[in-house]
This record gives sequence, structure tokens and C-alpha cells, in this order.
Amino acid sequence: MMSSIPLVETPDSDEASRVFAEIQDELGGIPSLFRIYAHHKELLLANWHKFKALMLHGCLSAQLKEAIGLAVSADNHCDYGIYHHSTSLQMLGVTPDEIMRIRTEPKKVHFSDKEHALFDLARNANKSPDDHRQHLIAEARKLGAGDDELLEALGVMELVMGFNHLAEVLSLVPTRLPHKK
Repeated sequence: MMSSIPLVETPDSDEASRVFAEIQDELGGIPSLFRIYAHHKELLLANWHKFKALMLHGCLSAQLKEAIGLAVSADNHCDYGIYHHSTSLQMLGVTPDEIMRIRTEPKKVHFSDKEHALFDLARNANKSPDDHRQHLIAEARKLGAGDDELLEALGVMELVMGFNHLAEVLSLVPTRLPHKK
């Protein structure tokens, strides 16, 4: 199946070309999601900057952020997200068994108590956004999570949820990347 909107191979502006070059340098390729966003330069820029801030930088470990991305994608039944976050976890050295545990038995994943609390908060916020989850926030804080960590975990959830919905609506096919993370 092809995407509902064609993928941009070569951007039509110098600014979008610079973003593509940066994505290529950081990820080893241009995911189809960013090739779609290239039809709207401002969305490409905004989403790349948010992706970079949340997934490539920040205070949480890359493994925790990718695990949140995988769980959110699995809960949203998004094959695009499941593929990309599973691949990223593999590149981070996570075993296939541990990746499956993230999806099926997250309580048995090898995270610290604080990481489990942040993972649970993000996953539950995706599944039930109308439940404010104050008890999960309180639990994460009790285990030492700062406001920056709470916001980053929720920001990863928000980013992945949006990417999941876009990928599903537009029938995006995952891009095989060498993932230079």
C-alpha cells in the first residue's frame, strides 16, 4: 500500500533541504513521516525540532523514551510506530525478548522504579487522556521524578501519539533506516 500523500524525495526549499540533511545525519536516513511533512515546510521544521528535543536530547534515557514510543504505538495499533520504535530499541542493544516484554508485560521490563512510574504515566495518559492521572504523577514524584522528566515522558507520548495518527491516516509505510543513534 502506498501513502495517501506522495513522499518528498527532494525538498523544494533550502530550509527544508537543510532539515533533510540534519535528519539524514542524525538518523542515517529520512523516515517517510518527515518526507510527508516536507510538503509543509513549517510542519517539517516544527516536528523535527520537537522530535530532536524529545527523542535525541533531553533528560530521560533513549531506551525509556523508545519504550514509551513502542508502548504508545502498540496501544494505538500503529504498525509504523511499532516498527520504528522496535528497531530503535534493537539499535540501543535491547533484546527481542525485552522488546516483546515492553509490549506485553511492561511490569517485568528492566527499568528502575522511577522509570516504570514515568512509563506508566505516559502510557496511561495515551490510553485515557480524560483521567488526569494525578496518582501516577504523585507516584513518579515520590520516586524522584522531576517536572522536566514528567514533561518529557508526556511529551514523548504526545509526539508519538500524533505521529501514530498521521501514519495511520496516511497509510505510511515504515522506512528502513540504519539508525545511527
